[in-house]
Amino acid sequence: MGFPTLKQTLHALEEAKASQSQTAFDCLFAILHASYDDDQLSKYETLSDQYSDVTEGNDLQQDVVLAMPYLRSCDVTELVPALIGYFKDDDQFYELGHAMISLVFPRKRSTVSPETLTEMQREVLAALTAADAIWRSDGTFATLLKSRGLPTTKSKAQQLVTKSKQQG
Repeated sequence: MGFPTLKQTLHALEEAKASQSQTAFDCLFAILHASYDDDQLSKYETLSDQYSDVTEGNDLQQDVVLAMPYLRSCDVTELVPALIGYFKDDDQFYELGHAMISLVFPRKRSTVSPETLTEMQREVLAALTAADAIWRSDGTFATLLKSRGLPTTKSKAQQLVTKSKQQG
């Protein structure tokens, strides 16, 4: 697939919520990647402007990131490290943090224990605890964490990562 057209983008955003297809995943991942890639930024900006026009001002990058958690059934082994990198570059983009949590941690009522963390889960928590703003300023972050059985404070999340590394 070449760089997505507006039609492909709109279809992928709809399909992400409906059928979670690999085609939608590939399209959205390509768009998100382009939004952070200097070599593809002009293509992304053109698409973003077109998208904004037809959606009456919506932000393409934000809508793509908001659609990512719907793609849980797809292979996210390449997506999550990319999201971590984008978050490190743009830690005020809280939706990236939400997407990472939603993609690697299932909803659960019980508390996540250090010995059950996977490497990818550890990496996500480590990236999130390296930033301050999301913990201080994102009013819905604690609710998301709690719904996944995760600590709702930065210090307790850091402790979870540290204990998991010691046990792993």
